[in-house]
Amino acid sequence: MKSSTLYRSNLSKEKMALLEELKAKSQNTSMESRTPDVYIRPSKEKELDVLWQNFKVNQKEEKSPGVYLITGFVAGALSMFLMTALLSFSSNAINEHNNADSPKLVKKVKVEKQKPAKLSIIPADQAVEEVKTVAPESYTVKSGDTLAGIVVRFYGKYDPSKITKIMEANNMSNPNALSIGQSLIIPMD
Repeated sequence: MKSSTLYRSNLSKEKMALLEELKAKSQNTSMESRTPDVYIRPSKEKELDVLWQNFKVNQKEEKSPGVYLITGFVAGALSMFLMTALLSFSSNAINEHNNADSPKLVKKVKVEKQKPAKLSIIPADQAVEEVKTVAPESYTVKSGDTLAGIVVRFYGKYDPSKITKIMEANNMSNPNALSIGQSLIIPMD
């Protein structure tokens, strides 16, 4: 046997001795000394058996990729079916809860008939103008408040004209001179 083959096979000294012994026996045995009807393997195969006895691997029977594909498809279909069923049941429950047509327990109340309202027409020259006045609100300044923030809070958006109205209503000369606890009058017109 070549030395490179022995080196790659990682054979121990005992195994090497066994190989040498097998080789010697195979050369000493002649064809006449063998018993008839007994099959004896050629010496090369015996050497290979000794070399490959360390490499016996337990081989598992692997499943084909088709089995995994079908299993994945079935699992995906089942999970989608379950999610769809859960969502439809929950949406039906929500719709029944919010549906005005669904039967509910209703307490009936008697309604008395009201007399029709009488309409009166007032000529334009006799009409009186009604002036709509809104009372101003008051606000106590807190930590971190600015006049611009107060304008946004009461009027909904920033408007510089509203800042001047608040300053005039409170006799202020500087819009940045606010003190904590100060009471401001906020005109609502």
